[in-house]
Amino acid sequence: MSDSSVPEPVLVLENLHASYGDSHVLQGCSLSVGHECVTVLGRNGMGKTTLLRAIMGLTPPKSGRIVLNGENLAGLKPFQIAGHGIGYVPQGRRLFPSLSVQEHLVLTYASTHRPNEWTPNRVFELFPELWDRRHISGTRLSGGEQQMLAIGRALVTNPRVLLLDEPSEGLSPVANERVIETCRALQREGLAILLVEQNIRVAEALANRIYVILSGKTVYESAAQAFLEDLALRQKYLGV
Repeated sequence: MSDSSVPEPVLVLENLHASYGDSHVLQGCSLSVGHECVTVLGRNGMGKTTLLRAIMGLTPPKSGRIVLNGENLAGLKPFQIAGHGIGYVPQGRRLFPSLSVQEHLVLTYASTHRPNEWTPNRVFELFPELWDRRHISGTRLSGGEQQMLAIGRALVTNPRVLLLDEPSEGLSPVANERVIETCRALQREGLAILLVEQNIRVAEALANRIYVILSGKTVYESAAQAFLEDLALRQKYLGV
């Protein structure tokens, strides 16, 4: 039965399987993301990061479909997937020591010629702290500033869907609030966001819908409020 409260999907994953060698990590993940923030929750080791890596082609799926606006991207190379409109903010940020802040943004910028596209200058407007430090290595920034740069680097690819892997990890409460504010602003612009997060407070602040992954499978889906207010469900799936 269809749920009229679920937005029209932009990204759909169908029965996704992925492995590291002999380790079968994803064992049938299915979910959809519309113009909203969908948050994937689960205990450590359940396959959440592998899910995002599979979408990006970094851990190519063994089977299943990754459908972006009706086109199956499964089997494409990571740069091709990015070119189709999926931006990725990896866990740990993964900045390049040899590149300045400005070079991180200029080298990944992909113009769409749309009036409100994301350019390096627009990222600097969003994060003025980065403008002040634009000539230094991205790895010399504070943790919060590095996360801003990692988000900015993904935004200048002008994605249709933004994947965020544990963006609150290792950040101070103030830096976390900045990440939340940024994601809310992106939501208001209609960007589809798929968020993997351990911090339940971040999930509460951002999620419209929630999926839970258990042993590489999606085992639960609901509106965020229904899950987050049900202490028995949270204890069952997350232990919190």
